[in-house]
Amino acid sequence: MYLLARNICRGPVRQASYRIHDPLLMCNEQPLQGALENRFGVFTVNQSTVSYRQQQEEVNAYFQSQSSSWKDIYAENSVQAEIYRARQARALAWIDELTLAPGSHVLEVGCGAGFLSVALAQRGLRVHAIDSAKAMVELARQHAAESGIADLLSVDVGDVYDLAFKDESFDLVFALGVIPWLARPELAMHEMARVSRPGGHVLLSADNRVALHLLLDPATNPALTPLRRAVKPIFKRIGLLHQSQGRTAETLHNSHFIDEALGNAEFIKTRSITLGFGPFTFLYYKFFPKFLGIALHRHLQRLADRNLPLFRSSGSQYLVLARKSASVPSDRSISAGKTVSKTVKVQ
Repeated sequence: MYLLARNICRGPVRQASYRIHDPLLMCNEQPLQGALENRFGVFTVNQSTVSYRQQQEEVNAYFQSQSSSWKDIYAENSVQAEIYRARQARALAWIDELTLAPGSHVLEVGCGAGFLSVALAQRGLRVHAIDSAKAMVELARQHAAESGIADLLSVDVGDVYDLAFKDESFDLVFALGVIPWLARPELAMHEMARVSRPGGHVLLSADNRVALHLLLDPATNPALTPLRRAVKPIFKRIGLLHQSQGRTAETLHNSHFIDEALGNAEFIKTRSITLGFGPFTFLYYKFFPKFLGIALHRHLQRLADRNLPLFRSSGSQYLVLARKSASVPSDRSISAGKTVSKTVKVQ
């Protein structure tokens, strides 16, 4: 697993996060420019040479080029698609339980093809959806038009680090599948807090770095990184390392990092779960056929839902709902480390 300690240069959050790609098994995968390797084999980022804005541009370009596949993935017959559908269903159930009044203002950050935004607009909520990729915005607009709820759903290109909305504009802000693609998630959370009304809610998901399917594969278990580093030269000499094209990778976080970052943004966690098991691999090789992988995911999810130890904390997705403290001043933004004035008013 591409280990990357995310040393935050602002704020008290100091925990590590992890890139999915593993340089020990992919000989062309390089750490970010400016990364320094410490004696534990962990790459720490020198923020003076690595811009989180530059990293975000790479992510935006990836989603711009892959928009059609992200639209179709929810309909696929695969473990990953099953997990995404389960995540969306659980998020909708939690939002329904908030009993937001019709016409409540909701913001989706990273709307993708707009499936969740459309579902909430169909419930009578006034949804504002943004995405950093223009292709995703067009897909979401098309979906909104086809669903007949364009009057309740607006979709625009937006920047999670600099949300174009006034303070305390929204009753709910949610971002599913966004945190893993952010170089500075704590900045994004502060921006979400700024545009949230006191007593409002934020709903986020993160990719769990202690997911069961990662721990069981020696190629992705973080505890085995020193061993993988030791055998890499041997594998390279005998030609067992495969070439990587260096595609954009998600970042894994543990739940404590997410919870602490939310707390620092003055959110109070109200509920959380992990969900999704698989696809299980051995040295990246998927050894379960799709139907067995889906069945195993569903069985393990039932165990997790029963709150059994190990399973309750080892799903691939960490889903968390938090409420904004009613006494938080929201007239300042820490986007890019400075106060920012906003210009868009939610009507």
